[in-house]
Amino acid sequence: MPKKQYIKIKGFETSEEIKITPEKFSQYYNKVYQILDSVPYNFRKRLRYYRESIGLTREQLEESSYISAQTIKEIETNDKRGYSVETIIALCIGMKLPPEFSFELIKMSGYNIENNLTKENCIYCFILRNFYNMPIDDINEFLKRNQINELTKIKL
Repeated sequence: MPKKQYIKIKGFETSEEIKITPEKFSQYYNKVYQILDSVPYNFRKRLRYYRESIGLTREQLEESSYISAQTIKEIETNDKRGYSVETIIALCIGMKLPPEFSFELIKMSGYNIENNLTKENCIYCFILRNFYNMPIDDINEFLKRNQINELTKIKL
């Protein structure tokens, strides 16, 4: 059986780099379109594809998202829903997914935070667009300062 070919997500330019070097904008979005065209059109398979293309094990994603490796496995392999939008956002932050991939993954999970404008969803959208490369502890602190529950509890 041939080995899966992944288009690497890791190493994407930040919005600051694109602002400084505008020609990177075209390169960035060509890569985004290429990845979105090649990923499975199934939430669970796409989540796993993103995690593996970034080069993270479930245990490494647990460390960066505070979502247990067992829960990640269940989300990737089990047809039961049983997970919250906060869990999916924490996984996106843990993988440092660029916004285009995070919003697509969230929609595929059955949530639409962009069109349901609650205070929480507005802040989640802001975080995913602007702070996606920050550690989960910093994200949780930002949420607490804005009187919103943490995405995940800090691991003891």
